[in-house]
This record gives sequence, structure tokens and C-alpha cells, in this order.
Amino acid sequence: MILVAGLGVTGQSVLRFLQVQKEACCAFDTRVDFDCSALQEQFPEVSFATGELPAKWRAQIKTLVLSPGIAVREPWVQELVANGVEVIGDIELFARAVGVPVVAITGSNGKSTVTTLIGEVLRTAGFEVAVAGNIGLPALDALLDDVEYEIYVLELSSFQLETTYSLHCISATVLNISEDHMDRYDDLAAYVHAKYKIFSDTELAVLPTDLKDLTSIKDRIVRFGPGVPQSNRDYGIIEMDNQRFLAKGEEPLINTAEMLLKGKHHQLNALAMMALCEPFQISKQVFSQVLTNFAGLPHRTQLVAEVNGVQWINDSKGTNVGATLTALETFGAEIDGRIILLAGGVSKDADFSPLTEAVQEFCSAVILFGRDRGIIEQALLQNGFDQIKQVETLADAVSLAAGLVESGDCVLFSPACASFDQFSNYVERGEVFKRIVKEQFAMSSVPPSAAVENAQNL
Repeated sequence: MILVAGLGVTGQSVLRFLQVQKEACCAFDTRVDFDCSALQEQFPEVSFATGELPAKWRAQIKTLVLSPGIAVREPWVQELVANGVEVIGDIELFARAVGVPVVAITGSNGKSTVTTLIGEVLRTAGFEVAVAGNIGLPALDALLDDVEYEIYVLELSSFQLETTYSLHCISATVLNISEDHMDRYDDLAAYVHAKYKIFSDTELAVLPTDLKDLTSIKDRIVRFGPGVPQSNRDYGIIEMDNQRFLAKGEEPLINTAEMLLKGKHHQLNALAMMALCEPFQISKQVFSQVLTNFAGLPHRTQLVAEVNGVQWINDSKGTNVGATLTALETFGAEIDGRIILLAGGVSKDADFSPLTEAVQEFCSAVILFGRDRGIIEQALLQNGFDQIKQVETLADAVSLAAGLVESGDCVLFSPACASFDQFSNYVERGEVFKRIVKEQFAMSSVPPSAAVENAQNL
């Protein structure tokens, strides 16, 4: 019997897939208060349990399909492993069933942007493409779609990769590594090991110049980075006639000035995207068409409003230190004034000290909210930054920031933390931020001439 554990979005996609495959299964969720009634109606042939795995099931289980939110090292999972139960995830089920090329993307930051860009480029080039995985659409739901996809582009988390063993990729990448999910992993090396599983069976491995080599696949590695390409097979930035170009080797591909999204991290995302698309022989014209029109993803360094010369930036998807550091460096280099950083939430046992140098260089103040705000404050104080204010909620943080900013400044909402202390996910958190900003200026005496951009999205 197959046990499906974790009945959120991923677990439900597994149930749908197994139903189509006519595989007998039972379903379990660790949450005591999880309501299974709707799922029971949808899957009447499946037995459901919550809270604790029924003892009578244990001897019958041959395969455990584990949702990414449940750690493999949970005692009840390890007990099943000791009894010879196979533990896999939804991506392993996908890998065993898929029959067309797969492009796979992981990394601490930038996964969703690069995944989306690849989908846009391949569609523009005329391919039938499914974009799925950690980005929103479960991979198994994409597999069950009526469309005959020619390529699957998957964003994959380290949690998903932990239980994936046979995914064959035409190209794959680890975009970057920064400390994240340290509440789930023993150390950074364990986190890196989970990420690098994406290269277990890939025809092309795309790696940034600052990540270690993989001797086992050295002849299949293509590098990308912010400098001049290291060889004619690698991607980077070159200068010609006082202009900067995304390039492969010595060949210029895209003038960076033509890109709608600015900043070094967006150039790196574009380089990774082009390298991952190499097996499909995409023309420079297609790359240019996409990069000159792509405006970015919601909740990722998104300009919400500009009022009285102050930019309000929604970076709710900045759920770790590396993402917030990138946002600080990007906007700090671009604006005339200073940054007020709004951060906080659930720390995931992260080390926040790497933020200090950028905070000292670019920030006039840091406003902290949420459960672990004190942890962030201690890290900044210990490293010499003391312009810190603590509040309870995001609304309090926005209100306080509105009274501190001056023309030319930027209010950067980039939490560096998970959202689940006060919000269901980063999307809800970002939507709440946009609503609060709208309400803040509706109640204040903003001159009619103040430009509020993207007002329809607030």
C-alpha cells in the first residue's frame, strides 16, 4: 500500500495522480485539527487519518510519498524507513512517469524568476511548455494536464530534492546558496547536499562561478557570473563601446540597457536562463523579446508606490537573508537617498549578521516586526548598527516608516524571514503590505500630484 503523507497542495496532487493510476493508497496528515471531509468526498476509496499514523496501517505500507513540508528525519518516518518502506516525494513520482525533456531549477534565491523566464522564452520560441513544481502548479497536476507538453520547467526546493532519486534533466542549475532553512538542516553542508541532488542525472549542469565544482560532471558544467566569461562555453558580462552585454564567451547576446528589470541579480538570472535554454538553440531575438518585456514577479522587489519622491518596495518573497541582502544592495546603489528596511517574521534559525554591512551602508533605519524581531535586532546590534525600532505588526512598521522617510528614500519591505507567524504565506504577506500602503496614503495628506504607481494592483 502507498501512504500519502501531508495533505496540502502537494499531497492532494499526489492523490489525484494515484487515482488516475488506479493505485491503492491511504492518506495521513500530521495536523490533529486538519479537516479531511472534503477530501474524503473527492477520494471515497481512500482511508484518511490525522494527528497520529494508525498502528494498523504500518505493516501494510510499502511506499511513503512524503510532502516537502514533512522532514524525512521525523521519528515516525524513520521508523517506517527502518522497516524497509521506500520514501519518495511527488517529484520522484513525476520523474518515473515523464517522457519529455525537463529543465530543473533550484537555489536559495531567484528560482521563481529564472523558472518563469525560461517558460516565457521557450513559449516565445514556439514550444509547448509546462512551468510547475515549487512555483505553484504541482508537477503531477501538470503531468495530468490534457496538453501534450514538449518540455517541463520545474522549480524545485531542497525539501523536494531530498526525496527525488531518478529525475533526468536536459539542463539543471543551483543558482546560488545562502543560509536558509537552518531549522530543518543540521548545517549548511547538509542544505547544500540537498540542493546538489538536482545534478544527479543531468545532461547540462549550470553553476554560478562562485559555487564549487562537481568533478563527476565536470565535462557537462557551464558557468555563469557577473564578470567576463571564463571560457567560450560560459556566460557572463562583457563591455563593448562603453556598453555592457550579457554574453556567451566573447559573443554579445543582449545589451543590459535593454532589459526591463535592472540590477546585477536580474542580469545573473538572465544569464542562468540563457545557459539553461542552451539545449533548445534559442535565438538572440527571442531572448531580447522576453528580457525587454519581462517586468518581474509579484512580491519580488516590486514597486508598489512612489509618493512624494519615496519608493515603497514589496519584496515579501525575500524570505531569507540572502534575498534581503540582494535587495538592499540593488536599491542602495540605485536611489539618491537612504533605505528604511522593514523586516521580521520567523527566523528559521538563520544568522542575520551578514546583513549588517549593507544595512550600515544603505539604511537610515531598520524597523522590525513579527515573532523573531528580537533575534534580528541582536544580530545587528552586535555588529554595530543601532538605528533599530521594534513594533508588533506590519501595519505598525509601515506607519512608523511613513513618518521617517524623506524624498529620495526607499522603504524596502524585505522580511528576511518566513511569514507563518502572522500570515499564511509570503503572498498573503505581500498583499497585506500593498493594502496597508494604500490605506496609509489614503488617510494621509498626500498631494493630488503624488504619483502612485501600480495603483490597480494595490
